[in-house]
Amino acid sequence: MQPVAALKAFCFPGGEAAARRVRSLRTTEHGEMRMSLKGRWIPFTSESITDTTQSGFRWMARINPGKLTTIAVTDAYENGHGHLIAKTAGIVKLIDLEGHDTDMGEIQRYLSSIAFCPAILLNHSSLECTEVGPDRLRLRDKNGPTGATVEIGISAAGEPLSCHADRPRAVGKTTIMTPWTGSCAGFREWEGLRVATRLEVSWLLPEGPFSYYRSEITSFTAMP
Repeated sequence: MQPVAALKAFCFPGGEAAARRVRSLRTTEHGEMRMSLKGRWIPFTSESITDTTQSGFRWMARINPGKLTTIAVTDAYENGHGHLIAKTAGIVKLIDLEGHDTDMGEIQRYLSSIAFCPAILLNHSSLECTEVGPDRLRLRDKNGPTGATVEIGISAAGEPLSCHADRPRAVGKTTIMTPWTGSCAGFREWEGLRVATRLEVSWLLPEGPFSYYRSEITSFTAMP
């Protein structure tokens, strides 16, 4: 079976009709992240809305660094542009990123969400899905302004187990294109779809992999 057909057969065990009804998806999540190889893991909770009909998502998290206040983070790709903002106490900006590199990185994050939001495969009108090997698919939004791509690694059973890209990584006040990878696990059936519930992502640095984000999705809600 070809990769695209295998992926769809795995993701839509109840047929495609159920997925076509999911126009957007709300998920809740808990996990932990860190800022450097030697940094400690910091817990977070989040809620995200993912559009399945066009490239767009909004991830809203509350990070608890163990101090008196929490940090609110919004990571988004909307109307063709990415934006990452972090505030402490909801007031003081710690991070405020936008521009071409942010646009690129955020649409790549969206494209890599196939494993937990497979309805994108059917409902996104400008999604281009190209087979680049017996176990690899390349995803691109044909209308995306940056031309960014993500490759999805597929198992023999059609499971979307990994994603790979060269993404802009913030280093001080600049960005460096860096290999990036994510892994997906904990697949379960939800409303006729098969979705991943555990995620881990890493930068592939010269000194070795830097795992900086790992989480579990705790709920899925289809939205009109």
